[in-house]
Amino acid sequence: MWVKIILLLVAMFVLTFIFNKVITKVLKVDKKSSFSNSYVNDLHKKIGGILSITFLVIIIVFNMRQFESPELAKSPWYFLGVLMIYFVIDQLVRAFMEWKYAINRKDYIYTLSEMFLIIIIIFVFAQTNFLGLID
Repeated sequence: MWVKIILLLVAMFVLTFIFNKVITKVLKVDKKSSFSNSYVNDLHKKIGGILSITFLVIIIVFNMRQFESPELAKSPWYFLGVLMIYFVIDQLVRAFMEWKYAINRKDYIYTLSEMFLIIIIIFVFAQTNFLGLID
């Protein structure tokens, strides 16, 4: 089972990698690192910090709530909603800052495209329990 999950995750990363290569060529934008905190300006950095701290507090509250409510512990997907909300807000802020302040105004289209691809992949995985790999 673990081998299938690892292969599925590798396939997801390969799909995202190929998508990023194609979209950077089409839009003629600079290659971005998906896991880096590159900020457009100081305002973006401050907003990113506030979002991260807020997310951390929400995660702590959710974990404390899990101890009070055993139903939450039974569902592996309750946490996914919080992660998705944070991811979407973070990417929308990034896209807005790129649209408003970036040198290449097409950067925000790249950010939004990547966000939608990742949302679709996660939604498909969640709806199919990782394509039937998780009970």
